[in-house]
Amino acid sequence: MAGQIHIEKLFRKYLAVQCTSDEIKELFVLIGKKENEEIFDYLIAEVLSENAPEPLDEKQEDRAIIKLKSILLSEIRTQIPSVKEKKSPYKIANSWLRIAALWLLVGSATMFLLFRHFNDSYNAQIKQHTKQLVTQTGQRKFIQLFDGTKVWLYPSSTIKFSDQLVNSYREVMLDGEAFFEVAKDKKHPFIIHSGRIQTEVVGTSFNVKSYSKQNIYKVTVVTGIVKVSMLSAKKEKLSEVILKPKQQAIYNNSQASLTDKSVTTIDPIIKKRDGILSYDGTPVPEVVADFRRYYNQSIELENKSATCLCYGEFDTSKPIDIVLQQLAAAIGATVRQTDKGYTFEGGCSEK
Repeated sequence: MAGQIHIEKLFRKYLAVQCTSDEIKELFVLIGKKENEEIFDYLIAEVLSENAPEPLDEKQEDRAIIKLKSILLSEIRTQIPSVKEKKSPYKIANSWLRIAALWLLVGSATMFLLFRHFNDSYNAQIKQHTKQLVTQTGQRKFIQLFDGTKVWLYPSSTIKFSDQLVNSYREVMLDGEAFFEVAKDKKHPFIIHSGRIQTEVVGTSFNVKSYSKQNIYKVTVVTGIVKVSMLSAKKEKLSEVILKPKQQAIYNNSQASLTDKSVTTIDPIIKKRDGILSYDGTPVPEVVADFRRYYNQSIELENKSATCLCYGEFDTSKPIDIVLQQLAAAIGATVRQTDKGYTFEGGCSEK
């Protein structure tokens, strides 16, 4: 039996249209033998992975391998001339090379069609079952996904999700902020896509803050273990952190950096589900950005106010005037209402 290295070399030569007539005959014999089935399946799968625009799942790959192997056998068979035919070795070799070249074109086109078929079918299936939930400024919504996962979606946020299991993963896309209580399912990890950040869990609770218009994304874990990965533009994993309860991942979009740290308490994360915002040394511009989303109001800061840090708790079920007065008192500023909204004057850095 021919060795695996020899078979692979022959197979690669054939695809590169470099086989002699005898090598083509040998390849035809080898590919038809049962003991070589596993080798050729591996080689064809390798070609598929090298050319596929999108990864194929196991079933799709198996179907593609069977189809391509059938085409390969058929094309090679047509290149083996009848014994009765009398052609010069030179002409026969050139004839085979031309047909081999034709196979390469036909094979490539077939692979492209197969990939396009699988890809279109997969995308159509995903599109058919993909739902979207959007919150406007000032809105909060709750949703329970098909697997039992609970999601609290915060203002100015969008989540895309499936109403059934489409592949081996439970995947959602988030632009904004949400708290997740993920139902346990070890066979089907739960993945959240947020720009270049991917958050993966099996069953746990955590908060993801990933507004696409902001520079900093945060993932804070309440229970369980969470893996947060930073991806390249081509979706290749560049780095990752593993988080446990009371730990937080911080992604800086402008610096393309992913770090992690411990937090003293996760109470603010829990309270936020009920619309209560808690801050412990948070820059006031970040606090005001939250208030804008929760109240749909224009809020401006003078330079002095913008340098302050906020310590305090605010109930967003209360009128905006009360909440802003609380913030003004916390930072030693004055809040003034204008025709356009509200403006903070002065503050902690004022002497």
